[in-house]
Amino acid sequence: PASYVILYIMKLFSAFLISLLFLFLAAIRFPLYAFADYSKAYNEYTYNYTLYRQAYSDYQVSKSTYATYRTLASQKDAVLKLRAVLTARNQLMFVYYDLLTEKLVATPEISTEYKGTFYNIKESEKKWLIENQTKVNAASTLGDLNGVAKEFENRYPQMDTETKFAITTILLSRDADAAITVEKLSQTLSEKLVEINAAGEDATWAQRGMANVQSKIELYKQKFEEAKKEEELLKTQRKLMEANQYLRDAINFMFEIVKGVTG
Repeated sequence: PASYVILYIMKLFSAFLISLLFLFLAAIRFPLYAFADYSKAYNEYTYNYTLYRQAYSDYQVSKSTYATYRTLASQKDAVLKLRAVLTARNQLMFVYYDLLTEKLVATPEISTEYKGTFYNIKESEKKWLIENQTKVNAASTLGDLNGVAKEFENRYPQMDTETKFAITTILLSRDADAAITVEKLSQTLSEKLVEINAAGEDATWAQRGMANVQSKIELYKQKFEEAKKEEELLKTQRKLMEANQYLRDAINFMFEIVKGVTG
């Protein structure tokens, strides 16, 4: 009978839905750069971040020692340690721009125009970092090194804005694509339930349940639009987390409906 055929199709649909749920939950659970395609760039970034943290810690010890004893030896060590931390910081920003570029390139939903724009931004900032590093290498006193460090501090707000905008673009593009997939899945499931009813099986309860699914999708859209309007990255991420919860709820509702239909 037609109803058995439809139930068979629904079981296949259920298996697909389970796979989608697993992939979706994995995608929003793990950090932004935890996927294999970006592992090399991510590992390089985390390695340089560790070097920077260690250099910063070493400098704090050396700085304290020099402030206490004021010897030539402690002064020389403080110069070396400050140069090391400034070098590590420049290198960290260098690889961070590379990491974001790799992520943008690997995100098909992002426009080629923006990818090109960010590439030019990256090259410009790398040029500035190289010039700043040249000054770091040339400086031989704490005063000169602090002067070069001040140049970085003055430049950093621009870097911060550029990189956070790139991260926001990635997050919004990724989530928008996930929502499209869920919405298409919802439409397909609704059509299958209509076919089941037409075949003589009562699926009106499931069709009513789909109203909850659609409600969750609409709530997702509202939160997503709110996220797009946020100017601060952390607030954007918070809104997207709330939006993602509604997508998870929609997928879970669909899974329960399919399970109820197939038994």
